[in-house]
Amino acid sequence: MKPFFQVRASAGGGSTLSIYDEIGFEGVQAKDFRAALASVKAPTLNLEINSPGGDVFAAVAIYNMLKGSGKTIAVKVVGMAASAASYVAMAGHSIEMPKNTFMMVHNPMTAVRGNAEDLRGALAFIEKVEASITATYAARTGLSLDKLKAMLSKDTWLTADEALANGFATKVTGAIQIEAKAAAIATARANLPAPVLAALRPTASSLSTSALWHAHNNQGKTK
Repeated sequence: MKPFFQVRASAGGGSTLSIYDEIGFEGVQAKDFRAALASVKAPTLNLEINSPGGDVFAAVAIYNMLKGSGKTIAVKVVGMAASAASYVAMAGHSIEMPKNTFMMVHNPMTAVRGNAEDLRGALAFIEKVEASITATYAARTGLSLDKLKAMLSKDTWLTADEALANGFATKVTGAIQIEAKAAAIATARANLPAPVLAALRPTASSLSTSALWHAHNNQGKTK
C-alpha cells in the first residue's frame, strides 16, 4: 500500500513532510503517518500540500497529530489544498500560498443505503461531522459561522489572494512552477474549474477533485 505522504530532509536542515496524493484511501494509514511525524526531530516541520482531499477522518487524525506534535508547522500549498487537504492545512502556524495555487472547501459527503432509519441516522451523523469541521475552520480563519456555512454549502474554490483575505492563508508569495507529484489520479475523473486547470496544467493529469470529503458510515467503505 503506497503512502499518501513522504518525509525528506529540507535544504539547510530540518524536515519536509509532503502530501501529494489522495488522503487516506486504501487504508487510513494513521499509524504510518504518526511514525513518520515522530521521526522528525526538528522543532519546525515544513508541510507541503498538493492534494485533492480524501477521507474525512484521516484528515482529522492528521490535523490532530500535527497540532499535538509540539512543533511549529509551516504549511505551503504547492498546487491545491482541496477538500480534506484544506482541513489539514489549517494545522499550520503559517499557511503560505503562491499566487498560482488554490484551496477548496466544502461540507463532508457520504453515501448510504438502507431504510428510513438508516438514512435519518446517516443525516444526523454527517451533520455532526459538518459542525465539527466548520468549527475548526472558524477557529482558524476568524470567519463567522454564517459565512462559513455559505462557503461550505458548495465547492468553494479560493485563489491564494482570496484564501488570504478570508483567513485560510497567512501569506501569498510569487507563483511557482508546479511539478507533477500528485500521482495516479486519472484525468478522466477530473472536475476542476477552468481557472484551476489552467494554473495547475503541469499537474492536471495527476489531479482530481472526485475524492473529496467522505464521511464514514456504518454500512462500509467511504469510497
